[in-house]
Amino acid sequence: MEFTESYDSIKQNLLTLQVVPISIRELLFISTAPCDIYGIKEGLFQRILRKGVFTNKPLLRDLIAKGQVHLFVKRNDRPLIIDNVQKNLLNVTRSLSVGNPVENGRSVMNLLTINMGYLYEDPTNDKHLKLQHQCAKNLVYFLINRINILEPLQKDFIKQKHHFVYAQPLIASIFLLGLMKYSQLYTDQEIENLFITSYFKDIGMSSIPAEKYDQDNLTEKEKELLSRHAQHSVQILRGRLPLSPNHINIIQHHHSFSLLTNDLHLDLKSKEQSGELIAGFETMLVTVMDVISAMITGRPFRPPTKLFESLDLVKILIADQYPQEFRLIVSYFKSFFFDKN
Repeated sequence: MEFTESYDSIKQNLLTLQVVPISIRELLFISTAPCDIYGIKEGLFQRILRKGVFTNKPLLRDLIAKGQVHLFVKRNDRPLIIDNVQKNLLNVTRSLSVGNPVENGRSVMNLLTINMGYLYEDPTNDKHLKLQHQCAKNLVYFLINRINILEPLQKDFIKQKHHFVYAQPLIASIFLLGLMKYSQLYTDQEIENLFITSYFKDIGMSSIPAEKYDQDNLTEKEKELLSRHAQHSVQILRGRLPLSPNHINIIQHHHSFSLLTNDLHLDLKSKEQSGELIAGFETMLVTVMDVISAMITGRPFRPPTKLFESLDLVKILIADQYPQEFRLIVSYFKSFFFDKN
């Protein structure tokens, strides 16, 4: 008996050193468990899913009902989960035009956000970045002539409650896509280029672990890193994504406004006129969509605001400098979101 207890204790200590956490959300998008999955019961690690078991929704709902929401795999098995999720992402994006467009869009948005988490964990991983870029482009092609489905897609996506660090870039970029298409001022290629710029602009935030952003107060060092995240994004992306100098410039200056630092100064027009900033109007659009998406998605330390409340803040930020553009933004949201919000 004593030997058995000692052996069990050794096994637990070994498992503690060997396992890494995964999200139960990842299992929603793979058909079978590629490895053993562990949970915690009475303070001890226990295998709760064997390799090869079907990971269907009823099974996962049962795990959640039993309180098994903190899941783990052995460190060496972690790439198996990632590979399966990424294969599913690639397959879904290749067949977007087949079947229900809302269901297909929903699947791709969720899978892209999970893969964005992988990219933030390893921002220099070329495989993760290449896949994310190609699948994001496929999503643009799919949505660009379907802006009527953006509202249900956005509404459902926000309900999924992905971590806001990974989800906010997609929410903002889809708002941006819809606005640019609605304005009839941009070619599809210009919309795609600015969507990609918007979507990857915050990759520099990966310099701080995502869970740190759940805290109301960052340390001074973390605030410093956050204030430089645009520069970090440029360093990570330059030469790895096909971004023009103008689009790199937009990334460099998109952090002119921050809800985290309460900096309400958004003086892009004067910078553009002085030559300090190229493409100030596009930078403004990217920034404003980011502001709106940040406000309507909740944080652990604050609830989400209503869409019209976020537009009140946007009015303060840009209405004097960009009155026509502000009216365009209001018209877009009124046409596609207000009556359904």
